[in-house]
Amino acid sequence: MADFRVRVSTGKAFGAGTWDKVSVSIVGTREESPPMPLDNLGKEFTAGTEEDFQVTLPKDVGQVLLLRLHKAPPALPLLGPLAPDAWFCRWFQLTPPQGGPLLFPCYQWLEGAGSLVLQEGTAKVSRADHHPLLQQQRQEELQARQEMYQWKAYNPGWPHCLDKRTVKDLDLNIKYSTAKNANFYLQAGSAFAEMKIKGLLDRKGLWRSLNEMKRIFNFRKTPAAEHAFEHWQEDAFFASQFLNGLNPVLIRRCHYLPKNFPVTDAMVASVLGPGTSLQAELEKGSLFLVDHGILSGIHTNVINGKPQFSAAPMTLLYQSPGCGPLLPLAIQLSQSPGPNSPIFLPTDDKWDWLLAKTWVRNAEFSFHEALTHLLHSHLLPEVFTLATLRQLPHCHPLFKSTGIGIEGFSELIQRNMKQLNYSLLCLPEDIRTRGVEDIPGYYYRDDGMRIWGIPSSLATREALVQYVTMVIFNCSAKHAAVSAGQFDSCAWMPNLPPSMQLPPPTSKGLATREGFIATLPPVNATCDVILALWLLSKEPGDQRPLGTYPDEHFTEEAPRRSIAAFQSRLAQISRAIQERNRGLVLPYTYLDPPLIENSVSI
Repeated sequence: MADFRVRVSTGKAFGAGTWDKVSVSIVGTREESPPMPLDNLGKEFTAGTEEDFQVTLPKDVGQVLLLRLHKAPPALPLLGPLAPDAWFCRWFQLTPPQGGPLLFPCYQWLEGAGSLVLQEGTAKVSRADHHPLLQQQRQEELQARQEMYQWKAYNPGWPHCLDKRTVKDLDLNIKYSTAKNANFYLQAGSAFAEMKIKGLLDRKGLWRSLNEMKRIFNFRKTPAAEHAFEHWQEDAFFASQFLNGLNPVLIRRCHYLPKNFPVTDAMVASVLGPGTSLQAELEKGSLFLVDHGILSGIHTNVINGKPQFSAAPMTLLYQSPGCGPLLPLAIQLSQSPGPNSPIFLPTDDKWDWLLAKTWVRNAEFSFHEALTHLLHSHLLPEVFTLATLRQLPHCHPLFKSTGIGIEGFSELIQRNMKQLNYSLLCLPEDIRTRGVEDIPGYYYRDDGMRIWGIPSSLATREALVQYVTMVIFNCSAKHAAVSAGQFDSCAWMPNLPPSMQLPPPTSKGLATREGFIATLPPVNATCDVILALWLLSKEPGDQRPLGTYPDEHFTEEAPRRSIAAFQSRLAQISRAIQERNRGLVLPYTYLDPPLIENSVSI
């Protein structure tokens, strides 16, 4: 006979405890013990507790390999067995008669009756499983996971995703926590009620004036949203949003002018100044291009029974000498130059130029929400997550109120999937490919590169490190950079209109204040999108910042030292970002490590 001490830790989350009965079997090199009940006087496995149990094995099972836990509802006299409930187990610690304690990390919800096999917490690759029982357990776990987490094609041309119909069908281990879920719906309900009381959600007509739009701007204010409200018409602010706004991934250095964007020296002389030319600035590397060509001919939405419109603009930008601001030089609202597609300039009439810039901002909205945010920061991370769940042991309410709608989103994703490559997902290579290594004031690049921190290499181990870094970066920092600022950018709707009700202008000199307002989305669509983006920009509690790992899966000293070093480096990065931000008129906070979630969480 052999006496073992078993220590069990139950999670602290709401509902983590259980009334079910738990027993364990110890699997050793010689044999497996029968199930041994973990039973003390009183109730066991209360949320937030650590409890000790003594179990006696009838035989020596040999060196411990695995721990098999069993969970079943208790049987009450006359009533029979109760309905099984869920239990969040953090870990088991097993102390054998001889030798030190063995830690078996769990960190899983166990729903209903059933059993679960745990390995001791030392991290191992498959070839390190020297005993056949360990190899068998690994294969059985993978098979069970692959049956639980299956692939499906949501739409043709989209990345594959988890084969579940609704959130209710998800396993507890990949659902929002109860607290997070409650906070999300509480926030949504309060925001919806506020808009409803103001009578804005049911108004299908136009805004009466820009001043009337301030009613919704007062809905929820942030310093960044107020800055956008104050500066949205300025050329320097318009250009800066390509660097540090919600879509900082499209701007690229222009080495030659595209043939379908026939900008001339005479058009831009007033901005470039004397003694230079377009060719000279191209050779110096001071011109940049933002091309929304992927939007050309995209399917558009119908809102309140009215068809919406889209543009595929091209924007030429100039980095003025020294530390001067980035400025827009020219905008063409289609990919086909000609008399019906004029090139708009800063020297044009105020409303012509403002309308052209607003069409570019609408294109930014469509590109960002469909590709930068939905595809690159949600659908692809789901592929990484599902692949991890299947191979390693142990969507957003915007469609009805946007200019391109679900069909346009789907078409954009199909187009972009054909262009997508590995380099685009690796920040250092993406920065080099776009030629924006040295453009000043590009804080998305600066802060992102600090957090990335891994050199590129073709060596096998380094290539693996880069791949894992790419996955982590895209699921944490990249998502924060393109998600957290959505409300900041759209709270003042003319800065980022989600739809346009009139077609792009085909000539100059016709734009007016009234026509500008008539082009913007109707009141109810504006409110729908602002509500959605406010929710998507606001973390609904239960936050886990980058580098925070409450689930202690690693038992060895080496990975713990690595985690501590990573956390120390993130703290240094945060201090540097906060010091820089103190000198900025508009601080860039989206990649400050304490504000970055460990993973996509909303």
